[in-house]
Amino acid sequence: MAGDSMRFLSIIIPVYNVEKYIEQCFNSLIGQIDEGAEIICVDDGSTDKSGMICDAYAGKSDLFKVIHTANKGVAAACNIGLKFTQGKYIAWVDPDDYVRSNWYETITTILKSKEPDLLIFDYQKDKDGNGQKIIYAARSQYLNNEELLHDLVVDQKIQSQLWQKVFKRELLNGIIFPEHYKCMEDYAVLHKIIENCNSIYYLHEIIYCYRIRNDGLVKEVDLQKSYDCYLIAKERYEYLSARYENISRVGYLAQALGFCFQFCKCRQILKNKFSCKYRELCATIDGNIWTLFLDGNIGMRLKIKFICVYTRTLPLIIKFYAIIRGE
Repeated sequence: MAGDSMRFLSIIIPVYNVEKYIEQCFNSLIGQIDEGAEIICVDDGSTDKSGMICDAYAGKSDLFKVIHTANKGVAAACNIGLKFTQGKYIAWVDPDDYVRSNWYETITTILKSKEPDLLIFDYQKDKDGNGQKIIYAARSQYLNNEELLHDLVVDQKIQSQLWQKVFKRELLNGIIFPEHYKCMEDYAVLHKIIENCNSIYYLHEIIYCYRIRNDGLVKEVDLQKSYDCYLIAKERYEYLSARYENISRVGYLAQALGFCFQFCKCRQILKNKFSCKYRELCATIDGNIWTLFLDGNIGMRLKIKFICVYTRTLPLIIKFYAIIRGE
């Protein structure tokens, strides 16, 4: 077997309580990778059989490495995974997703022929067996850093998911995913990585399947997490607007909108606790409503949602739809 120093691609998989999906994820990879790759599984304190499944695959293949840790969140798992990588390039795969059968061959061919610092590709959203193609551009091409940053901050044409991208290892030197937040760890760092890229290549091909899970569980609204998402997005806007012109506010305002929606759906005890933050974010949307309405980067459906906040009709609309659905 090739030594660790000869690895071309390291694949990091943060794992937490995904026993239902993880074998499909592993099987989609193991059937196509070779000794130029390694899979780094970081079991983030799973309480189901996920960790045991990781160990079973590692017992059958030297291409697997498994690190078991206490539960600290995805950001910590990403940081730990990076410490164990030996590859020239770094990729991420979420454990409840899976890759197409040509994923490895396709990306290694592009990485070896184009030698980009960052590779971006298209993917498919998979919900209950129905696929939706997510396409960034009409053709494969090299991308301009600043134009990509503008698209990234709008958060419509392209998002910050790590699994849609492959990174040259040097780009991640000094990058630490923020562990004090429990959300959007990729969002918090991707713009800084892109700034340091000398070449970015976009591949107009769907090679990854992103699963939208429907586990039939009613989850408690986490308003603190939703507010943290807003803060992360606001920090990115402030960072980029200090360095570039005409940076859109849509990204962080969309997170403010998400918080307002969650607030209107939550229990009264949570509303009492977060009412000040709700008023704060409503006021933030109010102050930007005309900018949002005139922004050509977002569709009318999203604009209408912002207007519902601005007119304070959002709680009534949410209550109306809940009655229709019998909730």
